[in-house]
Amino acid sequence: MKKRSGLVIAVKLVFVLSLCVLLYSAFQILKVPVEARQALQIWEKKREEAPSIYHKGEETPLPDGMVTPPEGPPPFKPAHTAGDIIGEIYLPRLDKRIAIVEGTERPQLKKGAGHDKNSAPIGAAGNSVLAGHRDTVFRGLGTLQKDDRIEVETAEGKFIYSVTASTIVDGDARGVIKQSDEAVLTLITCYPFTYIGSAPDRYLLSAVLLKDETLYRK
Repeated sequence: MKKRSGLVIAVKLVFVLSLCVLLYSAFQILKVPVEARQALQIWEKKREEAPSIYHKGEETPLPDGMVTPPEGPPPFKPAHTAGDIIGEIYLPRLDKRIAIVEGTERPQLKKGAGHDKNSAPIGAAGNSVLAGHRDTVFRGLGTLQKDDRIEVETAEGKFIYSVTASTIVDGDARGVIKQSDEAVLTLITCYPFTYIGSAPDRYLLSAVLLKDETLYRK
């Protein structure tokens, strides 16, 4: 009888120990996601307190000097100030609509595609240059093909462009985006598209104006 009682106690003890091990394992499994979330929250707080930590070394899709300056007096009088939302660009192949913002600095490029202040107004004679990040607004830009349509709308009207070519240039190149006598559009982003870190090159997509549904011109 005593032997049987001892066996029952031993079984119960093994059961209790097994249950403790199971509960401890479950606690550790649940604990990991909690700690991971806490670590992420700490980083997000640090990023908010010191934005330079996050943005240090951020790419500039359109470096200074890449657009060839016009000869003689500036032919384009800026109609907008940096940060103004001036229109929308639609890429039918990607079924993607992107806001166009005046300026190509970091604050503007966080909002959409930035219009270079030294380039032609959209739809006007000359080269209109729009810059955007490869992993946000211009994600998938490399899939556009010759003759694909690009639709751009501003307060001046709706303009339909057709893709003519694409080229890759060194990120340190200067003066590679030329002025034009006709109405053309150049989209620029960093390249290679899947490069880890600050990409060394720039991808330029060129298009020519096909149709001008002008509402008014100044």
